[in-house]
Amino acid sequence: MLVHRDHADIHFTDTGAGRPVVLSHGFLMDGTMFDRTRDAFVENGFRVITVDARGFGGTETDPTRSFTYWDLADDIAAVLDHLAIPGPVTLGGMSQGGYTSLRFALRYPDRTKALILASTAARANTADETAQYRAMAGAWTDPQALLEPQARALAPLLIGGLPEDQEPWITRWLSDPHRTRTTASWETLATRDEITHRLHEIDCPALVLRGHADQAGGTADDASALAERLPGAAGVSSVIAGPTAGHGVWWTHPRAVAHCTLAFLHTLNTTEQSRASA
Repeated sequence: MLVHRDHADIHFTDTGAGRPVVLSHGFLMDGTMFDRTRDAFVENGFRVITVDARGFGGTETDPTRSFTYWDLADDIAAVLDHLAIPGPVTLGGMSQGGYTSLRFALRYPDRTKALILASTAARANTADETAQYRAMAGAWTDPQALLEPQARALAPLLIGGLPEDQEPWITRWLSDPHRTRTTASWETLATRDEITHRLHEIDCPALVLRGHADQAGGTADDASALAERLPGAAGVSSVIAGPTAGHGVWWTHPRAVAHCTLAFLHTLNTTEQSRASA
């Protein structure tokens, strides 16, 4: 399904019924990264809405038109408006999806019920990180550059897990004839703004999740900063253990992620029911 906003056709999926959970994917991925946990959410009474960010999946936009993660938060709001969901929703985001979810919570506090933040951060990039992302972007978006060496070097960091977890994404990257569509997305990643100083404004319940072996964004320091500064988070809520639990744990470790996220959501629901009956 598509909703048009600000020169873009935003692609989203809507599965199941019940309490809505909006999921935002990581960089160079799309909403299908939630396929391995979608059924578990639906079977537990949740309505799963995934939104493809600009430059990825089924979302179509001008690759030369710049945007920010605040714009992606507005895209989610447009999807919710289209689905006539005015009330608060839970937002789950991995890495880039977490950047978007945090900004949605800041811009739309009345529409935010809870946050599930996986492998993500609130800080801006360092100067070195910005330079590194721009260098990677130059090779990734150049149709004449050989992509496979870069894709195979990036997959263990961006996804983690086992080779069979990485290969579907590598295959997809190598078969994409429109590499330039990610041009603006790389610049958005490289220049994201600092929001650590605003985390105290987000007072909804929050689950902070990371993989034990994450060497990309969303490392232990980033997770700790979120857990310490978000009023609704109680420490680093869940660490997915093991040497293959890297950046993309939502994809590589679906059972563990589903277990802790559903436990968080059921506890949240129980608390709400207790307050309502008091």
